[in-house]
Amino acid sequence: MAETISLTDLPLDILYCIFPYLGASDFLRLTNCTKALFPYREDPRFWHALTRDTFRIPPQPLLQGGRWQWLYKKLLTQTRLYTWGNDDGGNLGHAEDSDSQVRSEAVRATRGDMMHRQRARGNFRHARWPRPAIVDENVGIVADVQCGGWSTTLLNSIGAIYIFGSFNGLWLPRRANSELRRLKFPVAYPPTTKHRYEPSTAIRQYSTGRSSVLGLSDDGKVWMWEQDRGFQVRPVHVDLVENKVERVATGNSMYVTNVGIIYWASVRESDLVQGGQQEALQVHDAMLIESVTIPGTSYRRKKNERNVGDSLESRIGQVTNHVVLAGYIVFTTDLNKIFCYRTTFPMPALDVPEPIEISTFYNALPNQPFIIRDIQGAFTRFAVFTDSGNIITGTEEFLNQFHHASTSSTADSPIPLPVPDIIPSLQSKDIISLAFGDHHFHALHANGAITSYAQELQRCGALGLGNSMIAALRGALVTQAGFGNGRLPDGEGRTVWFEPLMGNWLEDVFSKSEATEANERRQMLLSGHEGVRKAIADYFEQEGSKWDEGVTKDGEMGAYFTLKVAAAGWHSAALVLVDEKKASKARQKHIVKPSSQKSRDSSPAPSLQSDDSYEVIDSPGEQLVNAVYDIYEWLWEFCRWFLGLTQRDAAREFNKEQHKNDNREETEDGPEVVYTWSNDPFPRLRLPDGEVMPGEIPLTE
Repeated sequence: MAETISLTDLPLDILYCIFPYLGASDFLRLTNCTKALFPYREDPRFWHALTRDTFRIPPQPLLQGGRWQWLYKKLLTQTRLYTWGNDDGGNLGHAEDSDSQVRSEAVRATRGDMMHRQRARGNFRHARWPRPAIVDENVGIVADVQCGGWSTTLLNSIGAIYIFGSFNGLWLPRRANSELRRLKFPVAYPPTTKHRYEPSTAIRQYSTGRSSVLGLSDDGKVWMWEQDRGFQVRPVHVDLVENKVERVATGNSMYVTNVGIIYWASVRESDLVQGGQQEALQVHDAMLIESVTIPGTSYRRKKNERNVGDSLESRIGQVTNHVVLAGYIVFTTDLNKIFCYRTTFPMPALDVPEPIEISTFYNALPNQPFIIRDIQGAFTRFAVFTDSGNIITGTEEFLNQFHHASTSSTADSPIPLPVPDIIPSLQSKDIISLAFGDHHFHALHANGAITSYAQELQRCGALGLGNSMIAALRGALVTQAGFGNGRLPDGEGRTVWFEPLMGNWLEDVFSKSEATEANERRQMLLSGHEGVRKAIADYFEQEGSKWDEGVTKDGEMGAYFTLKVAAAGWHSAALVLVDEKKASKARQKHIVKPSSQKSRDSSPAPSLQSDDSYEVIDSPGEQLVNAVYDIYEWLWEFCRWFLGLTQRDAAREFNKEQHKNDNREETEDGPEVVYTWSNDPFPRLRLPDGEVMPGEIPLTE
């Protein structure tokens, strides 16, 4: 009789081969049945594989160790999509009544914002504070989110792509595509549903560009959308049957095993590639495209193979990742090298240049080890992440200078190579990803927090720091040029907060600056005094970090934990896990006592006196926009009158909205709730140079 072998006697490698065949409940039953297997119940490899296979979650560098088991449980109930910024094309996916919410928010901002005198009507299409997008429950679990120039796209756990907004906002009227809709396939390809799996239409990885979306299906097909119905993309001279497509990238590119990085121009173009024009042939719902393969990117390193030979492929190494910018493709290899390749169309016949190694990255941070971990980028900016926690950034302008110096420099007239940018605030901050918009960008930290950088044009809210009134408390300056832009000083980042009550807290504190005692401090802040701006911004950044102190223990996830941040154009999005219990406890922590006796308006509204020295007059561009909105408002009120919605009704709706967004809220029993900051004055701080802000109240610690 054969000897019986216990499961616990099996080698560890065998157990790890068995685990992937188990579901979550079976795995937990198995590991609970004996003490010998119990230590494996939180095995990160099992939960990592199960979570990615079940929900199609893309690689998450911030989810290490036991966090994968935590994520598996939380994804079922706590995933929420937040969006903010410009919403001209309906790309934020907010509720139909969000316009009225933004309108009343803008009115309150105007009442307290002495810096701009910007009337509320010019702000209807912006969301300056992150808000939940309206995602139908039939969509299911959202696994990934990305932004396009005029859109926000998301991928769900069964492999379906949905879109808010439009592919090209220049062609469509405002709000034309504000509802969430699923991207379609040709009629011959049935879509994957909850009850029917179709490997040809189940998307496992996708990438959103400025005006198009690329998707890679489970069976290796590459789909492209430039409108709601897509088509299959097939390079003419590349066999996608024998060679596997590993990933697609924004900007019409893919990486194919044994072939390398290939790219093509938009199928709308005609004069594209070497030797002639693009042939746009519709063959069985597929678009045949001419493409360019970047030389030397086809190398595949065999196991334990050393780098031998002097061929271009051997010198470049195996490609590990690549990003597509407006005019370049930048990629990294397993030899710890970075290369760039100019994507020029049409490519001159028989003249396909070699990639250029970006050598100045290696010495950008002296005395720091340079081991490449990842490369990320979009549009005109990119960033290289290193194992030491450093981030080195570059721009298309930098690539132009480097390309020119590398190709034009001679021994007689050498051209110095440019050095990439180093942003001090990005170094050693546990940043695991960067999301780039046209003029702003966000950093996602390992603790699930997001920080904003750079600027938002026309105060559109792309930074996510609130309206210009409370964004001033966060350190954002407002320029007077054009329509007025919100800008954070170079290299300075501020945390994006998702808790709505924190916005009310900032608004209430700012309203205290109208007091006579605080008037001089307020003027110093709004006039751009650098010391005051920095001190105030640092103070609120510090206070905001304590919001859920005592609610979230060390090592635990906070009430809002960001899994993914995305940005493009003038807007942003984030996939956030929201723990409502912790969020509610944090709100309760800021309650002082219920009091139905106190007046709702605890501080007088700021007076709009015309002799304020820091008032900024609307520019001609703003005046033109305001005139257009005057007409819009007249038409709006006429339609309301025609439909029987009187001004009295409008006033009632406005007061209801004011009541909802006030810094106090009603309990179930009715009495008004007073929060801890209700009696706090506008802070008086010690500046970085030792100077003390003017005022009569004690210094704020």
